[in-house]
Order: sequence, then structure tokens, then C-alpha cells
Amino acid sequence: MVALDASARIVTLQFSFTNPDAIPASIRKRTVESWQEAVERKVNITGTMVIEPTEDVTLFCFLDELEAAGYEMVDALYKQRLDPKDSRGKRMYHMVRFIFARKEHVVLCDEFRTVRDEIRRDLAKIATESLWRVRGYSNPFYGKEGGVEGVRAISLNMEARRPRFEPSGKPVVVWQKDAEGNRVGDAPIPLPAKKILRACEGAIALV
Repeated sequence: MVALDASARIVTLQFSFTNPDAIPASIRKRTVESWQEAVERKVNITGTMVIEPTEDVTLFCFLDELEAAGYEMVDALYKQRLDPKDSRGKRMYHMVRFIFARKEHVVLCDEFRTVRDEIRRDLAKIATESLWRVRGYSNPFYGKEGGVEGVRAISLNMEARRPRFEPSGKPVVVWQKDAEGNRVGDAPIPLPAKKILRACEGAIALV
């Protein structure tokens, strides 16, 4: 759990994909990450983990709740990154990041304003049509002159995507199983979530 109040100026939703075809075309692509950038990204970790990695999480109501809490999307980007598990430095994964700011700090460029509604719809699909492994951090917030005392940037990372729908639109189904691994019930059920990511009552939490 992490407090969602005026001190949390920025909330970032970051999704990792292995399949680039799952990334909406509305999100602009940036440069491919260099090996040096990958190393610097791993070294420059200054935040505190506030949500432990948790599997099979749905975000089906999170976007609406985040906006109701007073946050607006101000940017979105897509970047290819080097897979840290590949020692040869050749395998890539695909990172899509959506940045939200508290309304009193929102500044939008005209270019992003014209595409924000489309990107918002695509984000809603990403958030609701898959289950994710979620982990969260509370990070220092840096302004033009460095760190700002008493201000935080919350980062929520979504990985290990499990689509809830097949390409045809048919729901993915699984059998329920008991403690011994035996099937339970008369038929498989839609892929169930184990947790829900919520942004309500002044906090971001898994419930």
C-alpha cells in the first residue's frame, strides 16, 4: 500500500511486453535503449518498494479510480529495452509507460492533447484485457533544480502479461484445481484474477 495524496505528484504506469504486436499503435515509439542506458537504469534506483511483486493482478477499475483521485495523463511513450537476462545483450523487450500528474500540476503540449483520448482508450484495454504481475515503488521527485522535499513519484510496474482473451475475442478459460492438482467443477472458467489493483480511500493497494 502507498498513500495517494498531494505529496504523490506523479503516478507512472509501466507495462512490459514480449510481443510488440500487443502494443497499441497510438503510442509513439522512441529510440532503442543502449547497453549503457540499461546499466545506468539499474544503478540509479533510489526508490522504496511499496508493493511486493504479485502475480495475476487485474487493473479493471484502476484507471477510473486514479482519475477520480485527481490525476490526469500527461505523457505516454514506448521504448525497446535490452533484456537483462540476456548476457549477449541482443534480446529486447518492449516497455510502454503512461505518466499521470495531479491536476494542479498538469501541463499538456498541443501534440499530446490531440491524441490523449485515443491513448487513454488503448490504456484501458491494456489494463483490463490482461492479468499482470504488479510491483510498486515510491520514488523521490526531481524538479529542474533537483530533488523536491516532501514530494514523491509513484511507479507501478506491470510485467508477465497473461491475456484474458484470445485473438478471436474468445475468453481464455482454465480449469479450477484443488490442493492436489485435480480438476474441480464441470467446465473451465474464465482466467481468474488473484488480486485487484485499487486507487481508493487515499491509497494505492492490492485487494
